[in-house]
Amino acid sequence: MLELTDVSKSFGDTTVLRGITLALPNGETTVILGPSGSGKSTLLRTMNLLEIPESGRLDINGDSVTFGAQLTRRQISAIRRRSAMVFQGYNLFPHETVLDNVAMPPALNGKADRATARARAVELLESVGMGHRLEEYPDNLSGGQQQRVAIARALAVEPDYLLFDEPTSALDPELEAEVIRVMVDLARERRSLVVVTHNIGFARRVADRIVFLADGGIGFDGAPEDFFASDSERIRRYLNVFDAV
Repeated sequence: MLELTDVSKSFGDTTVLRGITLALPNGETTVILGPSGSGKSTLLRTMNLLEIPESGRLDINGDSVTFGAQLTRRQISAIRRRSAMVFQGYNLFPHETVLDNVAMPPALNGKADRATARARAVELLESVGMGHRLEEYPDNLSGGQQQRVAIARALAVEPDYLLFDEPTSALDPELEAEVIRVMVDLARERRSLVVVTHNIGFARRVADRIVFLADGGIGFDGAPEDFFASDSERIRRYLNVFDAV
């Protein structure tokens, strides 16, 4: 279980998250939706301690931190071993091959020796359709290919939760479809996914649960069918934007 309890986060005088409480079970795909500026990415980054709230608590499968005091390196490391981020911008090492980009993290953090990490990296790259590009460098790959490598890299550290921060927003529709197929496969494997996205089609197709953020708070937390049938004026206004496109 990943749990956030009464989490608040501000940037200067602007409160981005206001008393957020969520409980996300293992083995589900949670999609976080909301208008731009609603705090979606901040909420996701809090789960990996890339953002540190002013108050509240984070628990992931037995490891926990309470915000408001300085966190130790050990506390941060324990949480980050439970989750892995996939970013919009890929963040691959440009001077390392595809294989080394995926094999390096588990070897560096002590989860596997170098030989085991490389063997596992080959398996993961095969699973995301990149097994034929092991010795390529990121600059020689399309955006969709780089993002699939980034997903394999996140999987390599064997996280409890995979956190996706708008992973397809920089891609054209064809490349986006490549990445969505990989994410759908992960969801079908009942991995624990938390996805910030504007892709309503993905949310309809894959989500076990939708969390809708607006004005720093949770405007909806529940089943996709209830979200898309909601008569909430704020939710209808949000969805109508996509219907009009």
